[in-house]
Amino acid sequence: MDRRRFLKAAGLITGAMYVDLPTFAQKVSEMGAPRLCIGILSDIHVRNEETCKTFRHALEYFREREVDGVLIAGDMADDGLERQMKVIADTWFSVFPKDKLPNGKHVERLFVYGNHDMEAHTYHDYRNMGISDEEALKDAIGPRHKQLWKKYYKETYQPVYMKTVKGYHFIGAHWEDWSKTKDAPAFIEQHKTELSGPKPFFYFQHAHPRNTTYGEWAWGQDNGDVTKALSQFPNAIAFSGHSHLPLDNEYSLWQEEFTSLNTSSLSYLCPLGGRENSYVDGGADVPSQMKRANHRDKKQGMVMTVYDNSITFERREFVYDEPVGDNWIIPLPMKGAQMSFENRRKKAVAPEFAKGDKVSIREIAEGEDRYGVKQPQVEVKFPSVLKKRTGVRAVDYEIQVEQQYVDTLTVVGTKRVYSPGAHLGENHDEQDVVCLFGKSELPSTHKYRFAVRPCESFGKKGQPIYSEWMGTSVK
Repeated sequence: MDRRRFLKAAGLITGAMYVDLPTFAQKVSEMGAPRLCIGILSDIHVRNEETCKTFRHALEYFREREVDGVLIAGDMADDGLERQMKVIADTWFSVFPKDKLPNGKHVERLFVYGNHDMEAHTYHDYRNMGISDEEALKDAIGPRHKQLWKKYYKETYQPVYMKTVKGYHFIGAHWEDWSKTKDAPAFIEQHKTELSGPKPFFYFQHAHPRNTTYGEWAWGQDNGDVTKALSQFPNAIAFSGHSHLPLDNEYSLWQEEFTSLNTSSLSYLCPLGGRENSYVDGGADVPSQMKRANHRDKKQGMVMTVYDNSITFERREFVYDEPVGDNWIIPLPMKGAQMSFENRRKKAVAPEFAKGDKVSIREIAEGEDRYGVKQPQVEVKFPSVLKKRTGVRAVDYEIQVEQQYVDTLTVVGTKRVYSPGAHLGENHDEQDVVCLFGKSELPSTHKYRFAVRPCESFGKKGQPIYSEWMGTSVK
């Protein structure tokens, strides 16, 4: 077996390692022949050659997998500058000269502009790179997006376009504004006859179609026109980015009238807020004892393979090259909402701590919260719950403060927290998990303890493990 064939086979196995390998291998053997393979990325946010390294690495992985095309759902040039677009194009053609694999097979470019490509020259973030406003305005993609598309990607720019790859239709819709992709619904309707039927087709834009992937929590959704247009096609699969939400959360895959997938980000992640160490939505000054976790080393993408009777999605991160969740498998032809949130929620299994796992407590006399406020804190520490240890990996953790008074037990505080290696592969999520409480948040006159539960994406929680009792009991 030559190196390319070995790596291609290894890629499929690596993607399967997160699931039970014999089971996945059996499923693949029943899927029929592979018909199409597409590398999927979004939000690569290239600024210069240095920030393009992960993009190059991802393309090289796709090359080894001998993909038929690469889809990028927008936000390629971080500051919306031509010099960044040139780096992206140069990188693409160095990995795929003349859009070809080493064996001469054509690789289709399935790219669309996002808001950063079209308008980030107005955000002024380029100033921290020593670029003047005058330089940026001259270099901006937005005012010249049609000409530059032709210059660097060697094809005529169209607001919405369709390409056919090995008999499968792909519709790409470029960013238009923050509320809608106005030309897409009409384009979809215009091509209704050729899109209808059992064979899947693929649609991609930058913003999530409203109320699909991640539901109402997704940041930057469109106005719903695309959701309405695609709802007449149960065979439609939509890809979108913009939110930087992670792929390892099951809310990344939505299926109702059609199917919609979050494509995450190859630059940095923005996991759901509401966790003690997550991003604070809207910048609100809310109590948070922990610094925001660093998610800039977490860069995700997918490989889609279409078989005769199934489609598989390999979810992976491109820093340590590990899968971040089980491969999704969608049966073909798509009928109804087999993979709906509700159906998967019913089948979801709660993660559980391993036998012997314990909660440890440490008091910190001189702690400091996210906002630099000095105060005493209590550190709650416990093991990470991983699939390889207990069968189901936790997405995050719930920590509750239980107060005892006479013969009653009352929950007086609840926090959620991500593990240090959340959104990476399991091999890089083996550190203990920590959650901080300010002493002022804890009971001062009654005994209390901490109950810790691992959680999965849809909210099912495992059995708790407990800390020792703390504080003073007052009768």
